[in-house]
Amino acid sequence: MSRRRRQRGAISVELAIGLPLLVLVIMAGVHFGLILKTRHQLGDATNHATRLAAIAKNPNPAAIRTAIQDRLGANAGCANLNVTSSSARDAFGVNRVDVNARCTVNTGIGGQLLGFLGSSEITVRASMPF
Repeated sequence: MSRRRRQRGAISVELAIGLPLLVLVIMAGVHFGLILKTRHQLGDATNHATRLAAIAKNPNPAAIRTAIQDRLGANAGCANLNVTSSSARDAFGVNRVDVNARCTVNTGIGGQLLGFLGSSEITVRASMPF
């Protein structure tokens, strides 16, 4: 039997085994990329809203949430935005506003398939003296 005849179909088997793994690696990379992009956008929006609240000396969670949503825009990929804020006085007598923003990233790909890669929920904290 010739060597060529013995290897007939080997490419098909390798493709059948390797292609799903390659697709999974690509989808995981896109998934992580979208999570990192959304985390960066949420961090920027939270820092901006915290600064606005500190300037206005108003740690109202509704106003901060509105400022975060305005900064994020419509295409942020952040679902279920939850914002909490508080004001406190530190040991030196300086008032500060603390903001926590949490959202679920809507990656649009993978769904439950990529759930084992990690949580799609991100949390960002910001603090600013006033």
